[in-house]
Amino acid sequence: MRTRRQILDAAGEVFAGIGYEKATVSDVLERSGVTKGALYFHFSSKEDIARALLAEQTPSEDLVTPQRYRLQEVVDGVIALAGRLRDDARARGCFRLCLEHGPDGKYGRDWFLERVAFNEGLLVRARERGELAAHVTVRETAEFLVSAFIGLQLMSQAVDGETDLDMEGRVGLLLRQVMPHIAIPAVCAELDFGPARHRAAPDRDEDAPDQDGDASDRDRATPGRDGAAPVPPGRGPGAPGR
Repeated sequence: MRTRRQILDAAGEVFAGIGYEKATVSDVLERSGVTKGALYFHFSSKEDIARALLAEQTPSEDLVTPQRYRLQEVVDGVIALAGRLRDDARARGCFRLCLEHGPDGKYGRDWFLERVAFNEGLLVRARERGELAAHVTVRETAEFLVSAFIGLQLMSQAVDGETDLDMEGRVGLLLRQVMPHIAIPAVCAELDFGPARHRAAPDRDEDAPDQDGDASDRDRATPGRDGAAPVPPGRGPGAPGR
């Protein structure tokens, strides 16, 4: 499968650099360094290569580790995706394919909608745990976060090219500006927007049930006095330090 990986890596670089329409099989062949026979053994056409590239993209849930706050997982997922687009040629190629709606617009829609659905799921759980401000509309917020990320990514590519070494920092700054309008103050104060968040270790018991109606109390943000601010598990009076 090494040859197939070489081809897809090369295709990601080619599609990211010049787009689907301008790219040719010859461009991918030259970049990959494999023989023509080897390429056509794995793929029948440029479209076939592009579909394979899109099909192999990492689902959003694989970009984050479990955290104490679901909003921290939202933050981590966006920052991790920024790092992936900078460091992974396949991810960059997929991103451009989705923006250009090639080879089939359905793939672009699916890629973006999968990320909206991922954010929406975390925001639903955040609401159940009392992490969201009362005015927040979950679906609209999930779509906004994806839209804002795409806009920032496009601006970064236009200004700094594909090697923006501080993309995670830029995304963190964006989230630092918008999260105070999404999270209640007590939770927002606890969120970490650092560029290394995509390497964050788990901060809750991965084996504990999630917030779907059967979660344990130790994984649930408990409403504080008057219901204004949740007191996360392990952070109340007398709780041991982390």
